[in-house]
Amino acid sequence: MKALWIIGGHVIVVGLLLWAGLALNDVIKTYSDAYTGIITLFSIAFALYTTALSCLYQRNAAFHLFVHRLLLKISRTHTYWQPQFDFQLNQEQLANPSLLAQVWEMLRQGRHGNAIQKDETPTTLSVSLDDLFIVRFRRNETSLCAFFDQKLLVPSHLYDAFRQRLALLAEDLQRVAKPTMTRCGVRVSFPEGKRNPYYGFFVNRLSPSLLQDFQVIFRLDAKSDCRIEAATDHVNVEGTSLSEMFDALTQVLTLRALPKGGAQ
Repeated sequence: MKALWIIGGHVIVVGLLLWAGLALNDVIKTYSDAYTGIITLFSIAFALYTTALSCLYQRNAAFHLFVHRLLLKISRTHTYWQPQFDFQLNQEQLANPSLLAQVWEMLRQGRHGNAIQKDETPTTLSVSLDDLFIVRFRRNETSLCAFFDQKLLVPSHLYDAFRQRLALLAEDLQRVAKPTMTRCGVRVSFPEGKRNPYYGFFVNRLSPSLLQDFQVIFRLDAKSDCRIEAATDHVNVEGTSLSEMFDALTQVLTLRALPKGGAQ
């Protein structure tokens, strides 16, 4: 169906160009006789310019993502986020029976919005924040995990606000849990029918019928432990540093994340 729309669009454009050419034939003929050199030079320059842009789009990652950034601003689309945080606990916190109660006490102070406790067991806690989303906390033998009940639908113009809100929540949880190590990540997926922009750059010269699986893993910096995994319809951002992970998330959302040090 998509191919038919593309073919139909091309036929319409060609028809419009043919109609315009016939309608303006006398005018074009008059000016072409007077400005033959300028028209010829402009035509050649325009052809070379568009060819260069096409090659640049196909082969240069920075330019490819720049074009998609412009499209992102125009379309004002949205993405879906699935954050998850895992805090490895020390011996003192492992022996602390009131850890989840301390998490609830921190949330009910209102720093993260209107908190409503949904349910609680000795090892789990569910809290609604501003009736926007539900955060679930689970305590096991080694760690405190925080994840969201559903995907978060985030409009593009609210990316920074949501990122800051998640970063603040993660920092406060880290302060309560006092972990020996933190694992954090956000899975960003795209609306149905919208392909991952990173997918387009890495496999734009490969026929979709020949592609059974797609996955590329890279780091923004050789010294960073923050890992970005791009698949067909989503991007995962994972790391052990909250600041690095959220910085990488910003680059992914603004389509500025480029592989350095070798992609897998």
